[in-house]
Amino acid sequence: MMLLRKNTVRMVFCAVAVVCAIALVPAGANAAAKSFEEKNFDIGIGAGMWFPGTIDIEGTDVDKTGGLLARVFADAYLMPKFAVGAYLNYSSSELEYGGEDVDFTMYEFGVALKPRFLLSPSIALKPGLNIGYRYTEVDITAPIDTSADGLGLNLSVELQFLLDGGYIFFIEGGFLSQPAGGTDDVDVTWAPIMYLAGGIVF
Repeated sequence: MMLLRKNTVRMVFCAVAVVCAIALVPAGANAAAKSFEEKNFDIGIGAGMWFPGTIDIEGTDVDKTGGLLARVFADAYLMPKFAVGAYLNYSSSELEYGGEDVDFTMYEFGVALKPRFLLSPSIALKPGLNIGYRYTEVDITAPIDTSADGLGLNLSVELQFLLDGGYIFFIEGGFLSQPAGGTDDVDVTWAPIMYLAGGIVF
């Protein structure tokens, strides 16, 4: 049962990645835009660090180390200053559990609401509310299911710089939180844990 659930989540994760990759095909026309207002959508790829934090496992605080955070997102502008999108997050780090470090992996996909504020003709600010489904795995040798499902409730703040050719470089900061989630036996939650990333938008 655990293997079936893990395979299902991985299949969904791959499917979202494929959809985002397919969306890059028409991005050439979008990339020709000479201003933010001319862009109908953003397809972004970024990577950075998800900083250390504390995860609550059934009332016990467990330390999470800093680790890689990879993000893929697609935003469609319903109007020049507001976008609705989808995103995919992946992170790999470690938990200090039982006196040893164990691998901790996070997959997440969801939807985002992002207003856009133009600070200048070539700089824009995009705060975002991101809500998604999160799946986490802990690599420990135990006869129990260590995978957990959760509600991802995140805030992102993206600073975009419009480059020649219509491409955009961005720096993004924010946090990932999980107000609800866990396994059949234990609750797994955490307060906001900050991240910092950068990348490019097509």
